[in-house]
Amino acid sequence: MKKTKQGTGKHCAVVGCTNNSKKLKKWKISMCEIHSPLSNDECECSQPYQMHRFPNGISADSAAKLKVWLKNLNRKNFTPNPNSRLCSIHFEDGKPTADHPYPVQCMGYKNFKTLSPGRPLPKQRTPSKSTDSPADKKPLPKQPENDPDESAEEGIYHTSTQTDGPKLENSYSQWRDVTLEDHTYAKICNLQNTKASQTERCPEVSAKDMNDGVLKFYTGLNTAVFWAFINSLLMTLPSLPNFQMAVHDQILLVLMRLRLGLMFTDLAARFRVSRTTVRTIFSTWLTIMAKYMKGNIIFLPARDTLARIRPQSFASCHPKATCIIDCTEIFVQRPANLKKRAQTYSNYKSHNTYKALYCIAPNGFVTYVSKLFGGRASDTFISKNSGFGEHLLPGDEVLADRGFTIEDMLPAGVKLSIPAFTRGFKDRRLPEECVTETRRIANVRIHVERAIRRLKCFKILSSIIPATVQNVDDILIVCAGLCNLQPLLINEQSESRETEDENSEEIPMDIDDSSDGY
Repeated sequence: MKKTKQGTGKHCAVVGCTNNSKKLKKWKISMCEIHSPLSNDECECSQPYQMHRFPNGISADSAAKLKVWLKNLNRKNFTPNPNSRLCSIHFEDGKPTADHPYPVQCMGYKNFKTLSPGRPLPKQRTPSKSTDSPADKKPLPKQPENDPDESAEEGIYHTSTQTDGPKLENSYSQWRDVTLEDHTYAKICNLQNTKASQTERCPEVSAKDMNDGVLKFYTGLNTAVFWAFINSLLMTLPSLPNFQMAVHDQILLVLMRLRLGLMFTDLAARFRVSRTTVRTIFSTWLTIMAKYMKGNIIFLPARDTLARIRPQSFASCHPKATCIIDCTEIFVQRPANLKKRAQTYSNYKSHNTYKALYCIAPNGFVTYVSKLFGGRASDTFISKNSGFGEHLLPGDEVLADRGFTIEDMLPAGVKLSIPAFTRGFKDRRLPEECVTETRRIANVRIHVERAIRRLKCFKILSSIIPATVQNVDDILIVCAGLCNLQPLLINEQSESRETEDENSEEIPMDIDDSSDGY
């Protein structure tokens, strides 16, 4: 005789929920584990869940509840019939109550706010919670027995097809991992709430915690100059950038990147912020500092001021020396564009470079920095197109290398002192007076080389700059301004000795003009 297939009774309408009336009936006739040999129906244990009817929708209140039930159920083309049920697992109070009449728990889908197409889902910050112990879980309240049509007996398990978790015990601990009770070593340690006694891998840095030596290593400035620079900079701003980090730490972050060439990821770990925040802070403050440096730190002093601060080594030979100029090159990554690659290639460095005109006063104070040109540009071309001549006045004297043949672009009355050329002399040998003059110019012009060396102490300029960086002009301006905040380049005590006598020693006369002067 063929057996008839037995049904599973009334199912819960939630997608993925396997609770049904057949499981409740089986649980009813099974033996209770606590009150054995009594069955679960005879003992005082409460049911794990009940089966509840949908609102009939006859009255206005019932129709409103039915509409919310169907909305939370979120099943397409579903119409409840008299046999449709929802189990009590999906109600906050274990059943529909006046405070919580709608099913909201474990509805078989993730309920999230609908966003516009293409926008990523927002990141929700939730406090991390360690694995809950059995004592933290409260059992569902004991439910009164209902009519067989409205509620069925208790089931054995409640599982969901949405998650694959370990085997669950019963309704009292249906969301509790039983394996963690016997094996405590399997628990995940909550590292965020644990107070570690070890030293942090990347400790937070702050300008307030640094002494003079450490701050000078990170920024190139001593403590007094650093705080004075911050106060002077903030006085020029109408409003501060909106960042959570303290202002002095923001400026410290920018100076650390310039001085040490640290990457954004490294700075993010040191200051305990995101990499995006570090990049935004650096870009914002770099523009502000560059504007401040151009208007307050890098300038050509008045002529009476230059006369007062001019070192003694210039007094005898170049008493009206206003500035010393030279060009410096910064290595850059080879551009992918062929035109830019050709414009930035330097034959002198055999590398792709940016090139700028660097001008200092006789005492080493940086007075002018031009915009960046390609490494292919010559010293003369940069001097003519950088606007340097607009800052000179009649009576000024400019000291330069042999490659700066710019007499025609200087204003009237400005003297250009460069080493003599051997072209036009017999056997290409300079006369004695030209050699003496060349030696005197080289003796004082060397200070611009020292100034450029101080500029290259900022590692971001001495390393290869990626071709994608767009604010290299601001970086150069800020680094040059920071050089002016350091101690004087030429110490007056070291310059107290007099210049050697012109005829004290014999100088070789075979100077060649084949070099390009850089």
